[in-house]
Amino acid sequence: MKDNDGEKIILKVENIYLEFGGVMALDAVGFEVRRGEIFAIIGPNGAGKTCILNCINGFYNPAKGWIFFGGNDITGLPPYKIAQLGISRTFQNIQLYTGLSTIDNLMASRHFMFKATVPEWAWASG
Repeated sequence: MKDNDGEKIILKVENIYLEFGGVMALDAVGFEVRRGEIFAIIGPNGAGKTCILNCINGFYNPAKGWIFFGGNDITGLPPYKIAQLGISRTFQNIQLYTGLSTIDNLMASRHFMFKATVPEWAWASG
């Protein structure tokens, strides 16, 4: 997907609506992020920043609108499929596994990228 200047659009959010019990959290939100661009979502508390991120990563499903990543429609995909495509997020309150090293905590979130099972990996590492 390219914009009018021929630049590659990596992420396109188009006309997203999200509602919680009659309260409109997102009302026709849209934006594009191009390759190499630094992009920020800013606003006051309650503006919908976390809601749009949760729609992008599949934690929420928007009532209307579309989300494209790499030219593919990812709207409504489950979070694990979106993560496999390369989109992930962190939470404000990080909970680490106690007793694990920093690298072990980081590796715990990358399990879906491993090509071998744990026993296969342990055998090859030995």
